[in-house]
Amino acid sequence: MNQEAPYILIVDDNLTNLKVTTGFLKDQGYRIGLAQSGAMALNQLDSNIPDLILLDIMMPEMDGLEVCRRIKKQMHLVAIPIIFLTAKTQTEDLVAAFQAGGVDYITKPFQKDELLARVKTHIDLSMARQRIEEMNKTRDKLYSIIAHDIKTPFSNIILMIDALQNNHIDPASQDFQEVITQLSDNTHNTLSLLKNLLTWTRFQTRMNDLQPAENNLSALVYETVYLLHPSAVNKKIAIESELPDTTLAWYDETTMHTVLRNLLSNALKFTPKGGHIQISITKQSDYQQLTIKDSGVGMSADTLRDIFDHHKPLSTPGTENEPGTGLGLMMIKDFVARNHGQIQIESQIDQGTEISILIPVKPQEQ
Repeated sequence: MNQEAPYILIVDDNLTNLKVTTGFLKDQGYRIGLAQSGAMALNQLDSNIPDLILLDIMMPEMDGLEVCRRIKKQMHLVAIPIIFLTAKTQTEDLVAAFQAGGVDYITKPFQKDELLARVKTHIDLSMARQRIEEMNKTRDKLYSIIAHDIKTPFSNIILMIDALQNNHIDPASQDFQEVITQLSDNTHNTLSLLKNLLTWTRFQTRMNDLQPAENNLSALVYETVYLLHPSAVNKKIAIESELPDTTLAWYDETTMHTVLRNLLSNALKFTPKGGHIQISITKQSDYQQLTIKDSGVGMSADTLRDIFDHHKPLSTPGTENEPGTGLGLMMIKDFVARNHGQIQIESQIDQGTEISILIPVKPQEQ
């Protein structure tokens, strides 16, 4: 469901009926599309898919039952709820309407309150169904991440522990120190991924957990830089931050901290040893613009196009083979949007990446 008011297509060959029905529904804030024939309705569906269709049965050339059957044969349209408008009240007529794929019917002449009640019921059901489908997609993605991006590092951790326990590696050797370092890195990376999973899952299932308030964005950046300082030192990457002491913005601290941690982690991951990262904050109208610019490997135009497509999750290892997962980018996009912000990315291969997020400075309407 889009974030605009629900869109309803009304199909009726009677112009008076169209005007009356449109008036009732527009008063409730619905967006309306009109078609005076079945053919016109089918043509409109090629470019604009409604959240609900009100469909007259008795129309010349192509009646409503045939229109409904044709709609239900198309996979991308099959889920649209269709309410028939009909003067027929015989049982066999109503059965035919349901068999064609209708979810409900309203007999003519209809009452305004009945029309609005039935429309609202099926709009609410449609929105609920779409939310469930989106949650299922998220669940499947999380399962995929758990199966691959957690199982693999845990398997490596177990192998290394087994090697140490069975004295396969001399404690005095350089190999021993390298295994300890890898064991520590894998453990910390896996813990970070688990934290991301738990955070995102909580906010996916409890949509109202965000607690936006006026916070100091500069302080949040410094806290994140301090948290990831060991990783920067390990790769000899300089992090330069020119920030005012106080930059106030309106956001939920938990989700925005997750965004910054993932953005800076990605910049460190894809910047070679000896590189640098610049962090800045500037005021842009009603937003604070936070920019993280790195001297890393950059991204191609194709990668940029697909970077936030949850159907094409990216899982790329870093310059030191640091493990990657598509979860971070999905969370960043989701959490920035929930905070009424925007995200912009510019990148070129071997030229680095610049990511900016715009965070509102005052409360935004839901």
